[in-house]
Amino acid sequence: MARIDRYIAFGLLAFSVGYGYLAWVHPLLPFEVRMPFKPNTMPIGLAAFGILFSSLLLLLPSVDEIEKDAYGWQRFAWKNTALLIILAIGYALLLRPMGFIASTTLFIVLSSRVLGETNWVRSFGTGLISSGLTWYLVDNVLGIYLVALPTFIGASP
Repeated sequence: MARIDRYIAFGLLAFSVGYGYLAWVHPLLPFEVRMPFKPNTMPIGLAAFGILFSSLLLLLPSVDEIEKDAYGWQRFAWKNTALLIILAIGYALLLRPMGFIASTTLFIVLSSRVLGETNWVRSFGTGLISSGLTWYLVDNVLGIYLVALPTFIGASP
């Protein structure tokens, strides 16, 4: 009887072969042809690793320890995962009206609470420092404009 891991490995092999083929035949612009790192370089590498690892799963003998892990999904933290997905969607919706720093800080504080952090000060400090540093690097160092402040304070979108 075939095991589910073999079916999954075969599906990943088929996907990787198709992905690699599409990356290989992807048309390049004239100036991209002689570049050392082309737009299709990383997809070709990912496809090669996918082909390698899925082939190893198909060819190597299977171990019986996988059976006891088949019910691991029952102990998965589904509620926390759903809350994090809802927080990520809320973050995406609040990014423009609240600005990058406020919405990112709020997302980091709330998601750290979902993940088990109990100290509000530590969560807020981590969120504020990391969002401020990220905004500075993206806006000032890389030159990509991000609205840092909420629109009601006077930041222009």
